[in-house]
Amino acid sequence: MVRQKYIPLQIFIHGFQLLISVLLVSSFYAHYGDSDSEFISVRDFLSDSGNTNADQSQAIQDAWKALCAGKSKSLVIHANEVYTLLPQVFQGPCVASNPHIQIDGKIEAPKLVKDWGSNKPENWLSFDKVSGLTITGSGLLDPHGESWWSTVKFDSRPQALQFNRCNNLIYNGLTQRNSPKNHISISNCVQATLSNLHLIAPANSPNTDGIDISLSQQINIFSSAIQTGDDCIAIKTGSSDINITNVDCGPGHGISLGEGGATETVENVHVQHCTFTGADNAARIKTWPGGGGYAKNIWYEDITLINTKFPIIIDQQYDDDFYKYAKGSAVKVSDVTFRYFRGTCAQPIAIKLDCDKIGCGNIVLEHINITSSSPKTSPSAICRFADVTSSFVNIDMKCVNHADLQGPSPSPELPSQYDQPHAQLPQASAPHAQARPFLSFL
Repeated sequence: MVRQKYIPLQIFIHGFQLLISVLLVSSFYAHYGDSDSEFISVRDFLSDSGNTNADQSQAIQDAWKALCAGKSKSLVIHANEVYTLLPQVFQGPCVASNPHIQIDGKIEAPKLVKDWGSNKPENWLSFDKVSGLTITGSGLLDPHGESWWSTVKFDSRPQALQFNRCNNLIYNGLTQRNSPKNHISISNCVQATLSNLHLIAPANSPNTDGIDISLSQQINIFSSAIQTGDDCIAIKTGSSDINITNVDCGPGHGISLGEGGATETVENVHVQHCTFTGADNAARIKTWPGGGGYAKNIWYEDITLINTKFPIIIDQQYDDDFYKYAKGSAVKVSDVTFRYFRGTCAQPIAIKLDCDKIGCGNIVLEHINITSSSPKTSPSAICRFADVTSSFVNIDMKCVNHADLQGPSPSPELPSQYDQPHAQLPQASAPHAQARPFLSFL
């Protein structure tokens, strides 16, 4: 009876996504027409017709400048085309109000780090200050990050794809593989929709987040599969009004909120209808000790767990080697709801609410049904300094408050390998993974 209330919501969401896909296709043909004269190809800008050069960066830049200047309505990379690019910035603003790039072929970076040049780029491909940008297709972006993981430290590795100051963005349909660091960065953007993406890297590839969001508002991510060595999606400071729907995550570290910094502000985040398979975490909020700010109005609901190590985590005292701040303050975590979680966990601790003495306020757990992947094992919960309201939770919970606390907390610790560089060199993902069709919903 309880589940029936979600049927209309799912139908609405799936119908909305279908409507979006139809509108994308129809608006594309209505705006661009079906005449070949409306399109330009990278081949039009190659200096040698045989495409024998090892680097096609100049041709791509020339094609972008023509598109951005409004000389064509769409730039097309066909399915049989493969281009190798050094790090590129596609700069706006553009004369064209809605520049469109269709990628059905393959774009790759040089296979070896030494062939990237002497500069240390922050990004492989970056779009800056391009409003109304649409990138669609069934193609592949491959920066060959496997050559970076064991040879270059984390903070010197580039992101694969960055969108900075790109408002009204649509990014749909592509596969990205083996980023040196995070696969996609969304920063300083308002109104972006990312859909039907497939992001893949080995489970032990270090710091290969799927999508990082920072300083951005009204970001929608739906109908995508993310399999990486770090957070599937990381929501960082300055972000609000984030909607994540129908995302398959795993392997990876889940859908996480938080970033090392003196002040964090994250609010109005809704994660729903997502599945976590073999992930280290599912719903995780992590904040660093000594910081300030807030994380509030967070919803995780209708979550399916398949052998997930730690399904629900709030860690208000998260610490690592990258950020060290004075003790005594913490990011305020409040108004967080976990609803309709079901499935299996791979570790004894299914719920960990580990808050600082300032406490976590208004934490709600409803309809939580988590069992262990191991026979004869019952999942447990840890709760410290959290104001919790729970109902229909199949795991016993008792929160330690100020009056109860005597000496050091006996709470067991999570494994120390979280978010630490991996010593073992992972192997590159197999190239057979394909992007999901746009009308396929998870």
